[in-house]
Order: sequence, then structure tokens, then C-alpha cells
Amino acid sequence: MRTLERENLFELLRTALEQGDIPKVRALAQTLHPREILDRWAELPGEYRYVLLTHLPPDHAAAIFANLEAADQAEFLETLPPWRVQELLEALDPDDLTDALQALQEQNPQLAQELIASLEPETRAEVEALSEYEEDEAGGLMTPEFIAVRASMTVEEVLRFLRRTAPDAETVYYLYVIDDERRLVGVLSLRDLIVADPRTRVQEIMRPDVVHITTDTDQEEVARLMADYDFSVLPVVDDAGRLVGIVTVDDVLDVLEEEATEDIHRLGAVDAPELVYSRSSVWHLWGARVRWLVVLILTGMLTSSILAGFERVLQAATALAFYIPVLLGTGGNTGNQSSTLIVRALATRDINLSDWPRILLKELGVGALLGLTLSAFIAVKVAVDGFAAITPVVALSLFLLVVVANLAGALLPLVLRSLKLDPALISNPLIATVSDVSGLLIYLSVARLLLS
Repeated sequence: MRTLERENLFELLRTALEQGDIPKVRALAQTLHPREILDRWAELPGEYRYVLLTHLPPDHAAAIFANLEAADQAEFLETLPPWRVQELLEALDPDDLTDALQALQEQNPQLAQELIASLEPETRAEVEALSEYEEDEAGGLMTPEFIAVRASMTVEEVLRFLRRTAPDAETVYYLYVIDDERRLVGVLSLRDLIVADPRTRVQEIMRPDVVHITTDTDQEEVARLMADYDFSVLPVVDDAGRLVGIVTVDDVLDVLEEEATEDIHRLGAVDAPELVYSRSSVWHLWGARVRWLVVLILTGMLTSSILAGFERVLQAATALAFYIPVLLGTGGNTGNQSSTLIVRALATRDINLSDWPRILLKELGVGALLGLTLSAFIAVKVAVDGFAAITPVVALSLFLLVVVANLAGALLPLVLRSLKLDPALISNPLIATVSDVSGLLIYLSVARLLLS
């Protein structure tokens, strides 16, 4: 019932946009959460989106603007009225502001420089500092809006300080303790403050061992640390140990989605980690897919060469050809399963390269058990089909193929990781191609041996 009510509010908002009733648009849009508007943003024509970002209160408009695609942000910064652009820039958090201006820099460098020059000196300094970091590192994710206190302060002094500074901070649940050189020396939570005696000094209740990251920490490592420690925020320090910012959980959620999308694309042999389907042209989609498909078809051509090389075997036992598809399909599926498990285990740090002997033995055992199970099924099928003479050939071939494909799917990601490459590059289509080639070699070699 609640969902239906929210849906009705959005439909009323759409009607108000169609009628050009700006006061009603403003009232309805403020009733809806920005996320509810973003979820149906693609349904709104361009002119309605423009009206919303122009007439909503700056904070509300900024919350929507910060979650748009980079190209959309740049377009709105170019087309919105100057007064509204200025309000948006002032309402955005420094990290979101930096991202938006960097997106604009790629499309309209002159306007980007003009907007940077129009910022308040303090905000401009923050943007310029954040622009120095790579976007996939902690420095590119962090915000400089945090609360830092001194170890010598009392709880009462900290609480008074919080009342003045909290409105401008990204989060107030954790406070970081710094020394005279701004080096990170401790952390305490808001709960620690509330339950402590007002006369207690920070150094008495702070925790000195602070889990932190550096500005060059990779975003995947940031996400892993947050997941491992169940943190909602992580402090960021520079090379000298000085506190320069914090990364919050909302930034990490975006990272997790980005990394998952990248891995899924690569596992599917799509060479475009940041591809957004709805915004991609036919040529863009073609370019993202064609390179790997060319590689796969070239390697796949080996299968025809193998078949030609075993022509006499196939002529001697024509029935062998009937079972090629099921053997190759089973081998490909087995390799894909194994590869997926290992790639994921590497990503979550469940295993590392030094574990390869243990992985080899484990996957050899798993492959043997899978091979025995599946070869039993195929043996029954071949016998029922009336080809008893080739039953041992098909069953043994499937057993060997499953073992080999399982080992290939498990070990190839480890090889890639040892070469400093992304294990996700071992995509399912590539594993299937490797399995096809090895499968034909195994099948026809076994047939020539047993049927000679």
C-alpha cells in the first residue's frame, strides 16, 4: 500500500510537470525522496529533468544531480541557468563536486575552469587537492569534510565543538584525533563521548590503533576493508600519516557496483568496463564486443583443423560425431564453473597465489568426482542409443575432459594474477574455447587408441 502511494505521488509529479505548475512540482518533488525520483529518472523527458533541477531547492537538486551519470552532469552544468549552477556547486559535497567538474573538463574545459574560479577559495582549494588523485584510489573517493579533535580536549569541549562544526561534516559518528602535525593518533565514536564524564580528556577514551588507508589505496581494497571490519567510514592519510579525508560507506557502495559491473563484463568477454547499455550506440557496443569475439573465433578455428586431422577416425566410427556437442558443452560448463569460483575467491581474498598446490589437488579431486558422475550418465545414454562399441570411448573421454577443463578453469585465473593481470579476463567464452580444443583432442585421441 505504501508503494502504491509513492507511485501515485510520482504520477502526480509527472502531471504537474506536464501542466507547467512549478509550485506544485516543487512541493511534490520535495515530498519524494531523491532516490525515488532517480529510480524513474529515465522515464522523464529531457525538459522535465531540466525543470526539476532548475526549480527544486538546491540541497534536493544536488542530491539528484550527484547521482547522475558523468555525461549528464556535464550537460546540465552547460545548460542550466548560471545562478542554478552556482547553487548546485555550493550544495554538492567536495568529492561529488570534484567528480562533476572533472566530467565537465572533458567536454568543456573553458567552462570548467570558469566554474572552478567562481568557487569560494576554501572550496576551490579542496577541489584542486582532490583532483590530484586517481578516481579509482582512496584519494579520489574521499571527502575532506571530517571532524578532527585534539587528545588534550575534554569531552565537554568536544561536544561544544561538535555543535558548531557538525552541520558541515560528512558524518559525525566517528571523530578522529590528531596531533600538532595533523597526524592521525586515535579515534573515538559519538557513543564514547555521550557516555563519558564531561571532564574526561579525549586521550583517556580514544582508541589509538586506528584502521586507516592511504590516498593511493585501490578502491577495491577500500571496499574490502570496510566489509571486513563492518565500518561505515574509513580515515585517509597521506604519506606522512597526516589525516586528509574520510571515505564513507555510500562511496564504497558505488565502488562495489562499479567493480561488479566491470567483472561481469569481462567474464562475458565485453571489453568495456564502464559501458552503460542505455547510453551506448550500435558502434560502441560493436567495438566493445568484436575484439574478443575475433580472438575466440580464431582459436575456435583450431577445432576444424583437429577434426580434419582425425578424419579417418570419424569415418571408421561415424557415431562418434553424435556425441561431440554434449562432450564439448559439458567441458565448457565445467571450466566456467571452476573459473567463476576461483575468480571470486581471489577477489574476496579467500585464496591467494601461494595456495595453488592446495587448489590443484582440490580441483583434481572435484574434477575426478564430477567426471565419474557425468561419464556414468553418458555411458547409459550411448548404450541406450545402441552404440555399445563406442561407449567406453565416450565415457572415458568425458571423464578426462571434465578433469582437464576443471583444472584449466581453476589454474588460468591464477596464472593471470601472477602476471599482474585481472583474473576476470579469463572469460567464460575463452574457457569454453579452450575446452573445445582440448576436448576434441582428448575425444578423438581416445577413439583412435581404443578403436584401432
